[in-house]
Amino acid sequence: MGRRRYSGYNSRKRHSGANPAFLILLFWVVSGLVMLSFLHGGPGKLIQGKSDNVAKMYIGNVFPTVSRGSDSGSREVLGDSLSIGQEDVKQNLLSAKQSETLLQSMVGSMFPGVEAMDDDLAEEDPQVTLDTAQDTNPPDPVPENIDRSKPVVIIYHTHATESYQPVTEGNFHSLNESGTVREVGNVLAKELENKGIQVIHSKTIHDSPSYSQSYTRSLDTVQNLIGGDDSQKIIVDLHRDAAGYSGNNAKTVTINKNTLAGYALVIGSGNPNYEALKTFANHINKTAAEMYPGFEGKIIEKQYKFNQYVSDYHILLEVGNNENTIEQAKLTGKYFADVLAEAVKSIE
Repeated sequence: MGRRRYSGYNSRKRHSGANPAFLILLFWVVSGLVMLSFLHGGPGKLIQGKSDNVAKMYIGNVFPTVSRGSDSGSREVLGDSLSIGQEDVKQNLLSAKQSETLLQSMVGSMFPGVEAMDDDLAEEDPQVTLDTAQDTNPPDPVPENIDRSKPVVIIYHTHATESYQPVTEGNFHSLNESGTVREVGNVLAKELENKGIQVIHSKTIHDSPSYSQSYTRSLDTVQNLIGGDDSQKIIVDLHRDAAGYSGNNAKTVTINKNTLAGYALVIGSGNPNYEALKTFANHINKTAAEMYPGFEGKIIEKQYKFNQYVSDYHILLEVGNNENTIEQAKLTGKYFADVLAEAVKSIE
């Protein structure tokens, strides 16, 4: 009887009116279609000269920022900094790819619980063209000799194909390991291991053959590498920056008469553990300044998560940009290992 009354109650509720969630979804879908219509010059032509402003206002208030550039500082909301060319906006015209990105942004705004999708919008798609036939890239197995009772440094790459000079193929993205952030990760891992620190280095490619949802795929990888235990993990998502954010110039610093790539630490301010992430990043920079004056990097805050909520000791490390050479970047990996090893001691 109790079940029948419960079922009847639900049935009456279902027929008593429209589902509020459905109405909200319908509102956002219709609003998005209207906005895209304006941007493509449809009904917007009826109010020529105003559709631009309507679209910009809509975008600026609904969608989050779109870029992760170490020299760009904390970017403003879309409208002024949207990665659509200014000429495109002026002509009320979006490409199919840009329209898709806007619709994905809308979904992320409507459903904020889809954290990884929101992260995927954090950087412009570089329009990489790679030979996917070479992409035989099974996930790296978790090493069996790791003592989970001690701190472990996990290195992985959300954008594993990012490359340095002289590897310029695919808009500075390469499936081959040579010349990419994976090679820098090799140096960082080796130097840490030489100091007696346990390291897991995953070279799984998450940004090919599809660049979209790179963060969604890398989240699966890092959660697998962390495992279910409670031991402290220091996690490094190792990237490189784009030179376009720094005047198309390489980022370099000089340490002990050696020229190496500068680094930056990116913090996702949308994380629930934001304060812990910021504290750890500041600690790393303070350690770098003490060990190698001038080596400390810029700390960039973005309103995404970048999967950093998986650990209070997660850093998104950007080593140089695509105008730096791979040798400069590898040298940064060597010096950064000294800094990270010292920082690890403080949390053992």
